[in-house]
Amino acid sequence: MILKQKDTRTEDIQELNRLLSLNISSKQRLLIERELKCLLSVNSGENSSAYYLDFACKHSKNWVLIHDLRIEHRGMVAQIDHLIINRFLNIHVLETKNCFHGFKITETGEFLTYYKNEYKGIESPIEQNKRHIDLLQMAIEDRNLAPNRLGISVSYKNYVLIAPNAKIDRPLKHVFDTSNILKSDAYVSHIEKEMDNLSIIGAFALAPKLVGTDTLEEFAQKLIRLHRPGKYNYVAKFGIDENSIQAVQQQPALSLVTTIKENKATVTKACEQCGVEIEEKVAYYCRINKTKFNGKTLCQTCQKSPAQAPEPQLAIESESKKDSCESCGTVVDSKVVYFCRLNKKKFDSKILCRDCQLKHSN
Repeated sequence: MILKQKDTRTEDIQELNRLLSLNISSKQRLLIERELKCLLSVNSGENSSAYYLDFACKHSKNWVLIHDLRIEHRGMVAQIDHLIINRFLNIHVLETKNCFHGFKITETGEFLTYYKNEYKGIESPIEQNKRHIDLLQMAIEDRNLAPNRLGISVSYKNYVLIAPNAKIDRPLKHVFDTSNILKSDAYVSHIEKEMDNLSIIGAFALAPKLVGTDTLEEFAQKLIRLHRPGKYNYVAKFGIDENSIQAVQQQPALSLVTTIKENKATVTKACEQCGVEIEEKVAYYCRINKTKFNGKTLCQTCQKSPAQAPEPQLAIESESKKDSCESCGTVVDSKVVYFCRLNKKKFDSKILCRDCQLKHSN
């Protein structure tokens, strides 16, 4: 279930564009342009991650998804990009970083990003997210928001998501563990695998700690009510005295560019299979998965449809033969094949679909 979407930043972008139209100093203009570029860049990265998360959680009754949760508590503020909560009350706190050139992480845990032909240090997103988790935990405990039932406890997991096409230069795991830094698409596979790995016996053993869907949604709604949208005083931030300056008639070029970018986000395209209009973020997902969708732009429904398979019959037959259940013949995806190979002994070296895996376990 998706219970809260991301807050719009259109008003902030409009305010920054308005400030650029004033007769301000070159230093102020530089700082405002930098702020505007950063804001647009962050929106792009979060939208990319949001698409993958929406795709995985939209129809799930076992997971709830909250985008853009800003909490004020004990005089502190936590701006959380995404929260995912399952029925065991495991809260995944997700911090999104939009660095298209990627990260370099040193052996001491320092984060560097490549900018203008050199590496520059940035704040550790892991430590940043830890502070978010600490404040979220305090808010939940101080307000007694968690379900009051014996055996129920809330746990927190720290994840950092980056763009699917970004590069991560990591140190060795035993030197500095970066396993909680994942690409957006890989994280979705990670949480799906996390649920798959709960065996039938394990699920029964954990049943007392499992809350109902209604309880899960009620708990998530309590967290959403903590949300306090941020208000930014850009005039004070950049030291602008509007009473002593006059507006410039000509609009700066950056304002036009950013307006185009804002409008582009609302432009819709048509699915090449069924003709339904789709959003830009869906088209973006298809573009970075050209091989999977045979270079087509498809809506979410058609992305799941077998009609998107290659037209040549030979290609269909070879693909089905390669990735099909050896028990019932159902076509399976690469994640299922990978899981069966990891559990050869359990499935007698067979490739089985999820239903047949359960029958085999019984």
